[in-house]
Amino acid sequence: MSFIQNKAEKYYAANSLDEKEPPLMKVSSKARYAVAALVDLACQPAHQPTTLAAIAKRQDISVSYLEQLFARLRAGGLINSVRGPGGGYILARSSQEITIADIYGAVFEPDVAPAAVPAVEGASLKAQMETLWHAIEREVARFLQSVTVHDVLSGKLANQRLPAE
Repeated sequence: MSFIQNKAEKYYAANSLDEKEPPLMKVSSKARYAVAALVDLACQPAHQPTTLAAIAKRQDISVSYLEQLFARLRAGGLINSVRGPGGGYILARSSQEITIADIYGAVFEPDVAPAAVPAVEGASLKAQMETLWHAIEREVARFLQSVTVHDVLSGKLANQRLPAE
């Protein structure tokens, strides 16, 4: 067994509950909180504004952190603010129209992605690694674009396995 295979098997064993399941990838706190906040908004009665304080309490997130996220979500066109007594925030579109990719796009500054390097036998390790990361990012983006806030609320993702292509 090669050194790389041994390392991969140890990582796989340490990060997987089931030998047939791949290890889980960690998602940033910013993404988790932004998705949780929009799912929370989607749970509220239609067109009834919700305050940041109410969301913060239900989701156990600080109001000041939510303020930062909501500024980005609002700039991204995902939420609207309602001023005055009884004001707060509402979804700008229906939960069926807002994808998790939309939320990520609103809260993260876009990275300037390097151009994909075609896999070529004998290519440098750096080029091979760039190809790997580009492929992973493309698959993650495809998945995030396929899941809506409504899908999360409806439980559609519970026990769902990713399709093999």
